[in-house]
This record gives sequence, C-alpha cells and structure tokens, in this order.
Amino acid sequence: MRGPLCACQAGCCAALASVSAKVATSFDASRTITTGLIGILRTTIGLDLIPYAEESTMCAQLLGIAGIFLFNTVMWVLFTKSMHLCSSTLEATAFNTTSNFIFTALVGKLLFNEHLSLQWCLGSTLMVLGLIFLHQGGSQRDTTIQSKHLQGGVEKDMKRKKT
Repeated sequence: MRGPLCACQAGCCAALASVSAKVATSFDASRTITTGLIGILRTTIGLDLIPYAEESTMCAQLLGIAGIFLFNTVMWVLFTKSMHLCSSTLEATAFNTTSNFIFTALVGKLLFNEHLSLQWCLGSTLMVLGLIFLHQGGSQRDTTIQSKHLQGGVEKDMKRKKT
C-alpha cells in the first residue's frame, strides 16, 4: 500500500508544480492569490498590505518559479520510490496521473475558481474506478505468485525428503 501512497503524493507534488507555474507565468493568477492573502491578513490580524499589492504579486511570481523546481524535484523522488514499491510501473503511473489530475482540478477550483463540468466529474470517477480495479488485480496477482512460490518450495522439500 506504500507504493500507491507514494504515487499519489507524487501526483499532488506534480499538481503543485503546475499551480506554481501558473502563478509564476500568469500575472492574473498571481494577483488573485496575493489579493486573497492580503484580504486574509487584513481581516485576521489587521495588517494592511494593499499599498504593497504590486510588490506582493512579483514576490508570488518569484515564489512560483521556486515552487516549480521544488515540487518537481520532490515529485520525481516520490514517483521513483513508488515505482519500486508498487507491483508494477503501470500501477505507479496510473495512481500518479490520476492524483495529479484530480488534485490539479481541486486546487484550480479553490484558488482560481475554475469550472469543473459534469463530464470532468464523470471522467474522474471512471479514472478512480479504473485505479481500484488495477490495484485489486495487482494484489490478487501478487497473492497468486506468492502462493505458487510457497507451494513450489513445499514441493521441493517433499522431493528432497523422498530421496
């Protein structure tokens, strides 16, 4: 179970890298985030940073550039680890891609108020169902291989005792 978890974490890091890229390259996206943060700071602790909105936007873009490198690095480390821990590289890739897809959409909806259509929701549901079937099939295959391996070991022991 650790392999799929690492793959999902890698997918989340990939999604955060893409959000960082959007913040780094889109003035409107970085302005949306800084405006929201400035509003939160003003209402919670009374800190008024509206005169520094332009500078805050530029800082957000610089942090976005750093986030691209940071999140991509962590994503590759986790994805490589997941390929070692999963029953197949297909399983690791599927979990990574699906979690990336879903997490990107959720962050896009929360931060940038992007629209998620019914078609997107149905497609995501099908992807998750496919992951469930893929993971169950891999678990059953591993159990079968282990039982055959153990059975082969028992047969070899019985042959040794007869001779």
